Amino acid sequence: MGGVESNTIALLPPEVSRRIAAGEVIEKPASVVRELLDNALDAGATMVDVTWTEGGSESIRVRDDGNGMSREDLELCWKPHATSKIRTLEDLDHSRSLGFRGEALASIAAVSELTIESTLPGDHHGHRLEVRQAEYIGITPAPPRPGTSVTVQRLFANLPARRRFLSRAQAESQVIRNTILEKALPFPEVRFTMPGPGTSVRALPAGTLAERTAEVYGSACPLQALTELHGTGEGFSCTILAAHPEIIRRDRRLISVYVNRRRVTEYKLVQAVEYAYQDVQHGGIFPVAALLIDVDPELADFNIHPAKREVRLRNIGEIHHRVVEILRSHLRTYTVRAARWPAGTREEGLWDPPPAGAPSGVGESAGGAGGSGGQEYRVPPGRAPGGPGGSGGAPRRSAPGSLPRVGRPASFEHTRRAVPDDSIRFHGTAFGTYNIVERGDRLFIIDQHAVHERLHYDRLKSDRVPQPLLIPEEFTASPDQDKALQAHSEEYRRLGLLLERCGEERWRITAIPGAYRTAIEDLIEMILDLGGLQEQLDRTFLARLACRAALKAGDHLDSITGEELARRALDLPEPRCPHGRPLWVELDREQLDRLIGRR
Repeated sequence: MGGVESNTIALLPPEVSRRIAAGEVIEKPASVVRELLDNALDAGATMVDVTWTEGGSESIRVRDDGNGMSREDLELCWKPHATSKIRTLEDLDHSRSLGFRGEALASIAAVSELTIESTLPGDHHGHRLEVRQAEYIGITPAPPRPGTSVTVQRLFANLPARRRFLSRAQAESQVIRNTILEKALPFPEVRFTMPGPGTSVRALPAGTLAERTAEVYGSACPLQALTELHGTGEGFSCTILAAHPEIIRRDRRLISVYVNRRRVTEYKLVQAVEYAYQDVQHGGIFPVAALLIDVDPELADFNIHPAKREVRLRNIGEIHHRVVEILRSHLRTYTVRAARWPAGTREEGLWDPPPAGAPSGVGESAGGAGGSGGQEYRVPPGRAPGGPGGSGGAPRRSAPGSLPRVGRPASFEHTRRAVPDDSIRFHGTAFGTYNIVERGDRLFIIDQHAVHERLHYDRLKSDRVPQPLLIPEEFTASPDQDKALQAHSEEYRRLGLLLERCGEERWRITAIPGAYRTAIEDLIEMILDLGGLQEQLDRTFLARLACRAALKAGDHLDSITGEELARRALDLPEPRCPHGRPLWVELDREQLDRLIGRR
């Protein structure tokens, strides 16, 4: 410590500590909007209007028709840790409000010029509060307008370094719009308005949850594609807006998870949605859904992140299981069919990519879907899947001399024609992977690896008989993994996995199904990764084993083996591999004649 004076620790002046605290809560203009929307919604607003200039750096105004504040409340509301939401430490365990810390207005007041006008219901006198960079200016009379109007000007004017790091006004405006859409989704009963293109105003009218979800997701998911599902469990209930499985994305941005009406980052719940869709979507694509969980506040802890983006849920395993169960039950109504080539028209099963400049939804900011340039399929403008007539005009022919793409079915009704039991003729293998098979009046191009993988997977899934290990396999779990394994060891037993706790956070596997023996290290790794999510372990692990054992590209098949593999493939009730990819595409004689130009 040489050269350093004693007594180097000192209490920071209030203005310094306030600015530091404000920097944690208010990162950018959208942070201001987020906090003010929370206050408006907690105040019982049925209408919220948001406007801003220069990407929010010059001014932001949020006006609502909520309960309003008295003069006495205005004098306190901007001070640190002043809140109407809680009074005692115990209140934290029971609060359902979006805000509760008393940090928002104090943080905003520390880094901007803050003006609040508010009127209590039925009062004929309003009041205006003015605070500039945490300096109280005063309270004056204001017009008696119902609710509260908060204006924030010159954000970060006293923090030039923070102001310099703001993005361009257009980019900051897009983040603000996305924040409003994100907040609006779980409050369909509230009308939201904000600036639209040019001088227009974009309104999100009050309506149903499905209507609001479609408004928020925009052209990525039409209302007709959404189904509202409900379920309950011990200490929680859930509402799921599930898009039709043919509404797909190349990223997870439109799998929204809300807990007690707060948008949260909870991978296990996103994972539950993906897992439920695996039977009807292949790998590399993601579903569109909104998951709204209402949980007993005593089972949730939001007091982790300043933006309340994170939550700890005591019953996360039970919620995951119930979400998967609800979605799977619903998705079973869509009988999966293998891909078919369209009969030479764009309207028959082809979904156009979105037109340039199409309006975007909540997850789409500059750079597109995930910035990867991956193509998404959406409903073409003016045509909703499953709507009257199935198309919005006369069919358009493919360009002469061009082969049509493999499309996605235009109708929401999935039906798979029964393959007639005619003799199968195996014509060989293309590119070392695809078997060319004729059956009746149809030609099938079959992925030999995917079919063999499916057959192996079904066989493995039927083998649940545990076989004792000569030497039990031991492993160490983390505290959270240990709790999950204790809670779900009986469910693992039903999968044929016998687990025993042999010490503090120590476990051993004493018996497993015979097919698992070749990959026991992988099994332990997946048990630890998935914890109590035993259903997903079952599917994922078995799919991995099946993939390893299946035929590979380049493996040669003689005609007898090829015909037998094709017969078993075409007789499968679920013509997809364990990862969700179709096993074959089919082309009938009439379609082939059209492609060649005979018709």
